[in-house]
Amino acid sequence: MRKELEQEIIARWSQWFNTVGDVSHTAMPRGFPHGDGWFDILWRLCGDLEPLVEQFEQESGCQIEILQVKEKFGGLRVYVSGANDAMRQRLEAAKMESTRTCRVCRQPGALREGGWTKTLCDEHTTIN
Repeated sequence: MRKELEQEIIARWSQWFNTVGDVSHTAMPRGFPHGDGWFDILWRLCGDLEPLVEQFEQESGCQIEILQVKEKFGGLRVYVSGANDAMRQRLEAAKMESTRTCRVCRQPGALREGGWTKTLCDEHTTIN
């Protein structure tokens, strides 16, 4: 994802992202290694998680940290330091949505097999 899009998400939910931490603890210093097409999914995911995280942190006394955001098997993966069932359900829903959304342009897409599995629309299948 382009750095300016990453920065929008990090600025909005800065308490969740440790972008200067030790990579043995968090992969976030590596950024968001997926296409711009999933920006909206990630933005909505963070917005949906916000009240769930607030409640979780109040009840548990533990602070949530997003440890990694990446593409795996053609879908968006977001790994967090702790989560409850409601948060895990939302993470799974975002993953599933990403497997139907072109990683490049946000248009409807499908999982495409090649050297790597990627979710792409028909137009970007020939480019990527």
